[in-house]
Amino acid sequence: MNLLQFYGIDWFATACGLGAVFLLGNKNKFGFLVFMMASVSWITFGLYVGSYAIVTGSSIFFVMHLRGFMKWRRDEKENGYLQTQQIKVAK
Repeated sequence: MNLLQFYGIDWFATACGLGAVFLLGNKNKFGFLVFMMASVSWITFGLYVGSYAIVTGSSIFFVMHLRGFMKWRRDEKENGYLQTQQIKVAK
């Protein structure tokens, strides 16, 4: 069995997925970006092996991770704005 049969794309995607879970578990929004890298890798892998299921599923996951990242950023900006307003009111 050749571990690099698929040029390491599958191993890279797996490592990215595990790293992303770790980052999100530590409340780090960059986990979404790492998940997006994993999704792109799985899409590439799916194309390589000819699996439309992997390509479709990974494409949907990519969009979901992008949405999560954008929502997290939006929420951070809103929370920052609210904290600024609370400081002004408190004075």
